[in-house]
Amino acid sequence: MRKGKKTELIKVRLSSTEYEMFSEKSKSYQSMSGMIRDAVTKHNAISSKSKMEALAEMTHLYRKFIRDLALLGGNFNQLTRHANELAMSDMLTQTYFEQYILPEVTKINLLLKHIRRETDNVARKIVR
Repeated sequence: MRKGKKTELIKVRLSSTEYEMFSEKSKSYQSMSGMIRDAVTKHNAISSKSKMEALAEMTHLYRKFIRDLALLGGNFNQLTRHANELAMSDMLTQTYFEQYILPEVTKINLLLKHIRRETDNVARKIVR
């Protein structure tokens, strides 16, 4: 941005609450005008929009993954409780482990990998 004599004037209407916020935020600047010029210079509308979209996507994924993890966690908890009962009565077999526990562990592992991949993708959108 080219520095020079400032001759143009912009009028902005603010509520008293907004004015107080502007005043408070501009304390570290020489003037409120300086703060506004700095904010406009640093603002990138496209970047801000994509970051907000990525944040909304991350929020959606977070809620979805919490539900998915809760469901899998409940199933896994029931399986391990039953496996523990079988083990206590010396009836836990390798077949039970392979048919019931291992597939649930595999599902959980796949979901965790999917969560990691999706959150990494969204994080990259936020950072760029």
